[in-house]
Amino acid sequence: MPVKLFVVIGTVFTLLILENKFPFFTFKNSFWARVGSNLGLGLFNSIASSLFTLLVANYIIARYPHQGILTIIDSPAIVGIISFLILDLYMYLWHRSMHLVPLAWQFHRIHHTDRTMNVSTAYRFHPIEIVSSSIPKLILIWWLGISTELLTIYELVFTLIVALHHSNLAIPSALDRILGWIIITPNYHRVHHSQVVTETNSNYGSVFSCWDRLFHTITDRADIIDIQLGVSDENRELNIWELIKLPIERLRNL
Repeated sequence: MPVKLFVVIGTVFTLLILENKFPFFTFKNSFWARVGSNLGLGLFNSIASSLFTLLVANYIIARYPHQGILTIIDSPAIVGIISFLILDLYMYLWHRSMHLVPLAWQFHRIHHTDRTMNVSTAYRFHPIEIVSSSIPKLILIWWLGISTELLTIYELVFTLIVALHHSNLAIPSALDRILGWIIITPNYHRVHHSQVVTETNSNYGSVFSCWDRLFHTITDRADIIDIQLGVSDENRELNIWELIKLPIERLRNL
């Protein structure tokens, strides 16, 4: 946990500096207006997720020990590669489900309400989404027998890539396109945050872009700078409490 915390803080701090020095989009609102609520919500989610994971690990997984099916493989390298790919595939499938299931979208939607996408947007998620995403993930880890070390490696890489592709950092388009054949890049993910629904419902990958190519959910766009970020029916700047209660209010009005 200390290593992950150090990576998160270091990554966010570095990208905040870089994206403000080399911005892709020019935003008119202040720095704290862009990042304050997102980082506050991210801190709250981190605490809630850690407590939930500890609860599940201590009272469920510890009571039902299971070696996991990956233990039949002798090669640590192969186990590591399989574990990494499965975890990333899980994140792709989870993300896609949050868009395609109407109830899930109401909670995931707050992530997309950010019209000034920056590195802090990577932490703008509803607590219910964060906690609920942990349940099948923990079961998958337990069933496969993915070690704590391999999980930590994936989460560190995940943290770095997700922070990068949410950032407002201007990367040379040629480099972005080359990297986009392997990992999710800023331009690749900016399409996903478009107000155009068909673009929002594409480019679901977290670390690797291969899943979108494999499942035909990739959308390319040349005029990235013209993308309108956010969701079309929400143009307010929302504080932490408003972000948390927004999906509940919308569900009541449906």
